[in-house]
Amino acid sequence: MDTPGRSAATSITGWGMVLSGAAAVVATVCEVSPYPPLIPELTLAGLSALFAAGWVVASHRADARARDPLSKPYRESGRPNRALPYLFAFGIPVATFAAFLTAFTVSPDYGRETERLERAGYDEYEVSVVRLAGDPEFHEGDQDRDPYYLTDLTLRIPYEAGPREVTVRGMYTRYTAPRPGTKVDVYFAPRDPATPVVEDGMRTSTRWFLVVFLGLWIWPLILVAGSTIKSLSDEDDVHRLRRFDPGTHLPALAILLTGLVLLLPTAVGFEVAGFDQLPALLATLAPPLALLWVLKRY
Repeated sequence: MDTPGRSAATSITGWGMVLSGAAAVVATVCEVSPYPPLIPELTLAGLSALFAAGWVVASHRADARARDPLSKPYRESGRPNRALPYLFAFGIPVATFAAFLTAFTVSPDYGRETERLERAGYDEYEVSVVRLAGDPEFHEGDQDRDPYYLTDLTLRIPYEAGPREVTVRGMYTRYTAPRPGTKVDVYFAPRDPATPVVEDGMRTSTRWFLVVFLGLWIWPLILVAGSTIKSLSDEDDVHRLRRFDPGTHLPALAILLTGLVLLLPTAVGFEVAGFDQLPALLATLAPPLALLWVLKRY
């Protein structure tokens, strides 16, 4: 079948744009980079933008060649690609979620410090109380919490270089006051005695909380959204989207590029006018807005 405006270059650049963009989304959701700069994600997203520019140029050249009566027509299968509608339908909500996750990426300083502490073996350990360093302060319980004591304690910390006694202020114990020999849980780095010993030092990534716990309802919501988008379009509709239309594709690509630019402060790790997370949150609007524009045109 003769297909105006198509060529091998449009197929290569078009699929390159889609697949590299999908890879960037997957890398973001899987947290390939634990903290900024998000090099793999940015590289894949930038590659997708380059492929998009190449697709526009290749489409323009293919359309000009198709209007030339002396040029040899480009031939391709008339059967729509069956995978593309699913990639399109479910890629939009997953891309929105990926942008949302990016907004909660930890800062570069926090990430580097966490990495350093992990190398030093930083974690929660059970240690023994050597002696009380102050009088226990009793707090009555209520309907929300049990009775507890706050006490300054001197603890024996088993560092790799040898055990040391460290005093920790305001240790929490429930029901009964601590005494020498009591076991308590604290965070410290066995290979780095300079790291403070603290009672509550858990270092977590909000992104994993969003993926795992909020995922209990976010992922079903994504399935519902993807199924709805799929039901609103068929293979022929998506097949027509592969044919470049300036009024449809240029605004949609501009919206997506704007979203990518809004993600840069968080992805690279710098602030713009005192904000880094807010632009990334605004970027979550880019995929659905681009979809609404395409639906409006079709």
